[in-house]
Amino acid sequence: MAAEVFLLWLLPFLNAIAAYGADFSSEACREIGFSSNLLCSSCDLLGQFSLNQLDPYCRQCCQEDAQLETKKLYPGAVLEVCG
Repeated sequence: MAAEVFLLWLLPFLNAIAAYGADFSSEACREIGFSSNLLCSSCDLLGQFSLNQLDPYCRQCCQEDAQLETKKLYPGAVLEVCG
């Protein structure tokens, strides 16, 4: 239900942006809620939340994921809170 309400709010805005051109700037992507460090692999997850309508916009705003060889993989981390 929350996803449906979100789409009802977002889709008219996306349609208005699309009317002005298909080439999204980083500012336009921020305005519709996509961060500047959005990875294209994240767009693949939209279907899990019934947000397939956002996929074209996500693809225009995302950055290609780094190759596996260049990714730094960490086996774990420890969070320490001081104070």
